[in-house]
Amino acid sequence: MKLLKVVANNFKLCDKDFTISFVPTGNKTTEDKEFELKEIAEDLYVFSTLGIIGKNASGKTTAVELLSIVYDIFSNFRINSSKNIFKFINNTVSLDITFFHEDAIYRYKTELVKNANSVDNTSVFFENEKLYKRVYKKFHAKNLFEFDKFEEVNFDVKLPEDTSMIYSVLKDIKLRGIYCSSDDYSYRNYANAFNIYKLLDNNLNVITSLLKMFDEHLDNIKMINDNKFRVLYSNGTFKDVSNFELYEILSSGTTKGFGLFTFVVYSLRTGADLIIDEIENHFHKTLVENLVNLYKDKSVNKNNATLIFTTHYCEILDLFGRSDNIYISKYENSIKLENMRNDYKLRSDLLKSNKFYNNYFNTNVSYDALMNFKKELM
Repeated sequence: MKLLKVVANNFKLCDKDFTISFVPTGNKTTEDKEFELKEIAEDLYVFSTLGIIGKNASGKTTAVELLSIVYDIFSNFRINSSKNIFKFINNTVSLDITFFHEDAIYRYKTELVKNANSVDNTSVFFENEKLYKRVYKKFHAKNLFEFDKFEEVNFDVKLPEDTSMIYSVLKDIKLRGIYCSSDDYSYRNYANAFNIYKLLDNNLNVITSLLKMFDEHLDNIKMINDNKFRVLYSNGTFKDVSNFELYEILSSGTTKGFGLFTFVVYSLRTGADLIIDEIENHFHKTLVENLVNLYKDKSVNKNNATLIFTTHYCEILDLFGRSDNIYISKYENSIKLENMRNDYKLRSDLLKSNKFYNNYFNTNVSYDALMNFKKELM
């Protein structure tokens, strides 16, 4: 399964027909096909990386939270909590999702409704679900989102109201997308990371190389049980510690790096898409650049995983050979996403970061606000 496009209405403060597309709109060069794009079917390409950039409070996190909900539907066929969905607008949220699965293009439409009878406000009902399908042929690549030739798919199975009909297509519960928030709290449960490695292939050797990236004094960490770990140091010594003690021993960067790169390993091994909110908060510049390049490298990214991230660090966008996989988030009366290629017609030979520094996209911090802050410090 691979997402192609998501269109949402009434999601938080987002604009009408809030759209995120994973399909290129510009020309596809030979170099693009080698590094920037992944071919999931004949002549059907998706981005290997997708970036969302914008100033503070512009809606970047909201955009990736929308994607996290979509991946919840495609992974678990339900949404575990409605609190985040209906945080600002207590209206029905409509989704229009296009995806590729087993040689066919599907269009899935649904409305998300809060379960008013839920005591703890944690369940969402799926209403007015519709599913359409067209077997993919090479010539469809040019009119991928023209849905008039799609045929509606119906299932005889009656599912619970909180379960999406996507279950009848994908059938198995599987982590198809991973959302990593800017908060590092979720990375403190080290047992979760070890269990993911065991789930993959029980080959824990990758942990050694991973840890060396963040702390050269560590040789390895082994899980004895869910709350007991053995830390092996490069000088040959070791120490047995609890989960809490391990968090105290490791630096914050090592904890975040170990936790997040565990998801990177899972993503690259399985093809699950990885979403990282504020990627520069997790890693320094060089590591961010290398992470982006991992997803571009076909020898590593063999299963067509896509890295999706938000950032304030605009220099990272100079690693992108394309501009149609870069979205600029803005908030005026609502959150809008502008596509760098489609909305700005940016020349590919220009440094994208220079355009940001010159405020070409109107994303700089307000000069007046900065001067007022400076006056308060005088």
